[in-house]
Amino acid sequence: MNDPLPVYTLPGCKQCDLTKHVLDSTGMPYVVVDLATDECAVDTVKQLGYGAAPVVVDGAASWSGFRPDQIKALVAARSDELRTAPATATDEGSHSWE
Repeated sequence: MNDPLPVYTLPGCKQCDLTKHVLDSTGMPYVVVDLATDECAVDTVKQLGYGAAPVVVDGAASWSGFRPDQIKALVAARSDELRTAPATATDEGSHSWE
């Protein structure tokens, strides 16, 4: 599963910037959700039990703060998923949906 991670951030947040920087360096896809402008996002983060940004959500798992250890574990887990995913058959001769 390589769906983009929602990363809840605030403007001027050093830990948010560091989290995005590490995610960028790993190539992990993510979507920034601005807590300063999205009231629904604030509710979501509060429901998860967090009161500080950044908050990173991966399915049922989540964490708050700059956590390079969590990012490393997430990258490793997603890499393992990709390696163990069954291959799908493709028709290399056909490139049209018609």
